[in-house]
Amino acid sequence: MLVYITYFIFIAILAIQYEFTPFKNDYLLASIVILLTLLAGFQDTSVSKDYLNYQYVFDNIYDITDDGFFYLLSFEPGFVGIVIFFRKLFEINYGVVIILFYALASLSIKTFAIKRFSINPYLTLLFYFSYFFLIHEMTQIRIALASGIFLISLVPFLKGHRMTFAALILLATCFHYSAIFYLLILLFNANRLNRNFYIGLLMFSLLLGFIKLPILNLLGNFDAVDISTKLNTYIIISENGSIAVNVFNSLNILNILCCFYLIFVVNKEEFAKDRQLILFLKCNILSIFLFSFLAGAPAFSMRFNQLFGVAQIFLFTSLLKYLPFRRFNVFVLVLVAGFFFYVMEIYGGLLSPYKIILIK
Repeated sequence: MLVYITYFIFIAILAIQYEFTPFKNDYLLASIVILLTLLAGFQDTSVSKDYLNYQYVFDNIYDITDDGFFYLLSFEPGFVGIVIFFRKLFEINYGVVIILFYALASLSIKTFAIKRFSINPYLTLLFYFSYFFLIHEMTQIRIALASGIFLISLVPFLKGHRMTFAALILLATCFHYSAIFYLLILLFNANRLNRNFYIGLLMFSLLLGFIKLPILNLLGNFDAVDISTKLNTYIIISENGSIAVNVFNSLNILNILCCFYLIFVVNKEEFAKDRQLILFLKCNILSIFLFSFLAGAPAFSMRFNQLFGVAQIFLFTSLLKYLPFRRFNVFVLVLVAGFFFYVMEIYGGLLSPYKIILIK
């Protein structure tokens, strides 16, 4: 636990320092990427709940791919290709190398996007570390890389290069099939925000939290195995009740409040000058809506919430400009990030106490 807290404090200090004395230091950002990569890559198999599952796949990839294309219904071609590549390069410890590669690739891409979009890259990294890093690089490595490609694809999207955006999303889909739903972003207009519509969507999301639509009944009407074994796994997980969704959990409520605050506080002229903010706000509201709409199928609800919710790291950072405490806004937001970290790791215990893996 102390290791995670130390990382949090280190990045928090940089975020506060940057707010009072802005500095440009690419070497420092690169150092943070390396430190986070080492943290993820050299974790022991007992740290993350998914590590042993991944190690099993790493160990048996050749046996499974003998069955032909069936395996690609469970795991993406990009993932299979990377595993096979490193299996051929390393006879032992290939699992460590694969996780190191995924962590370095995803964190490098995300840090590039953060540097491009964020008004305080260290605060954005702090929000990322406090929530998504624990879920992605430390646990779900495939969606970690796919979401990184999504973030960087927003650069050409905001420039109006929609074909480039779509091509990058197709690339991301090679590492996690669910990334194909990022194409929904093509429906967004980053030039304007219909306040009434998105206020209504947030209110409707809260209402859906009480109703919980019977999504599983609909999914039970067809054989998901015909489409994807992974899809079928999500349905089974949702049906057996091994995970549950609470739309009114503290982090989701905090996310909803952030969206409401920005919608009401930021005026039309400021929105017109900040297309990034409009896009991130729409992505975040979509993640909240899907979280509620799919609450009756928990595995799907959580997946889609995290899929689009990665934009919230920029949204919370944008509050630096709009909270009423001026330069002390950063302290408030560090506390908010700390609350995310507390709920996910200290209270929620997402990860076990950190141990370094024994290299053979």
